[in-house]
Amino acid sequence: MTGLKTMLFDFLVDINVSEVIANITVTILSIAVWILVGIILQLSIRHLLYKVLKLKRKGARAITIGKLSSSISKYFIWFIIGMVILGELNVDVTPFIASAGVIGLAIGFGAQEIVKDFISGFFIIFEESFNVDDVVEIDGFKGNILSLGLRTTRIINWKGEVKIINNGNIKSIINYSRSKSVAIVEFGVAYDTDLLKFQELMAVFVENAYLKYDEIIETPIFSGITELADSSINMRLLAKTNSQKHFQVGRDIRRDLVIYLTENEVEIPFPQLVIYNEKN
Repeated sequence: MTGLKTMLFDFLVDINVSEVIANITVTILSIAVWILVGIILQLSIRHLLYKVLKLKRKGARAITIGKLSSSISKYFIWFIIGMVILGELNVDVTPFIASAGVIGLAIGFGAQEIVKDFISGFFIIFEESFNVDDVVEIDGFKGNILSLGLRTTRIINWKGEVKIINNGNIKSIINYSRSKSVAIVEFGVAYDTDLLKFQELMAVFVENAYLKYDEIIETPIFSGITELADSSINMRLLAKTNSQKHFQVGRDIRRDLVIYLTENEVEIPFPQLVIYNEKN
């Protein structure tokens, strides 16, 4: 770069341009070149990030990482370019670097909570603790991740309530979307039920339920008798489902079970109160 500047300066002097004007012209062109270099570097890094991360395919988490990386690289590039430009203007950059260190230290002490939030958000994103749309529970608040940023996380529950949590305050996370769910259906039949025949009926029922509901990922398990209650023989059925689909599957199975048992003349008992009238 120095050689090119010297050649340009000599050329301008040779064509009878004063040394002062030649120096100003060379400096302006040098600054313009460095600005152009900064723009090209910034666009190239951004393009590379989009290509490597394939943002459109990997969703909100990749977009967040891409924006973070792009932002960090942008500030770094323009800081370096700024220092170079100051050097072109023959400005001693040493005091600026020292001042930047002192100011950064002061900001660090005054904004520890913000820094903690950003660091926590950084690790949440890169460790993939949770992603947008995951069902999580944080500080007793359960809902879907609405947005995930470096400083805050937004969660929306089934009531439509939105909770904004600083990432630095997140101590423990229960992520319900990382494993399959299980629908547990408990019911009772009368004591005079033919249990051998009932076992055969339930084998047909669980197979039909598996074929009927796409949310059920494997044939449900009829685990049999769980309790001999006062008025019923209590049974249990387990159905493994896709994440967070067990509530609706449980409701659907209970409805189907009532219809199925009624059709097959299996009594579903309920507590009864008998009142006797004594005549004097």
